Amino acid sequence: MIEVAGVGYLVFVHQRTAAQLRAAVGDVRLDVHTVVRDDAISLYGFLDPQELVFFRHLLGVERIGPKAALAILSRTEWRILAEAISAEDHGVLAAVPGIGVKTARRIVLELKGTVDQMGIVPPPGRSTAGGAPTERAVDALVQLGFSAPQAREAVRTALAAAPAESAHTVEDLVRDALQRLGPREVRR
Repeated sequence: MIEVAGVGYLVFVHQRTAAQLRAAVGDVRLDVHTVVRDDAISLYGFLDPQELVFFRHLLGVERIGPKAALAILSRTEWRILAEAISAEDHGVLAAVPGIGVKTARRIVLELKGTVDQMGIVPPPGRSTAGGAPTERAVDALVQLGFSAPQAREAVRTALAAAPAESAHTVEDLVRDALQRLGPREVRR
């Protein structure tokens, strides 16, 4: 529930946004997508305006409705999803509950050109996130006690520092990220 000028609105958000809103102090700003149907008006909120744009692109894919699009965005950050689509990595999308391999392939097929035009994907050979090794490296760091934002930033930094032609294995990414993070930043 979001209160605006004394009126409460039910706004659907994905899990990561909900966590950020619970931690927020004071006023927050949400960019909202409104869906009007015969039986209801539904609001979908996003903290990042670019995430709203990505959400709307997902809605343009056949058989992807607002709830499925939110489920996809709950999986990981929209930038990582966009990079996975650009790299034609169906696995990231297929791992979302309710999105199978066939739907994941349709999303990649329909959004690849759109995502490439958004200008957020680095040149080939310099991926900064999104591939399966990257996601597994971030997950491993989170399991070691680092926060998800710390883990993502450390992996991005490790990827950026690596030579463009090098293979990015999960082990290499975790090792390099741990060197950047150091033991004092681990949550206790």
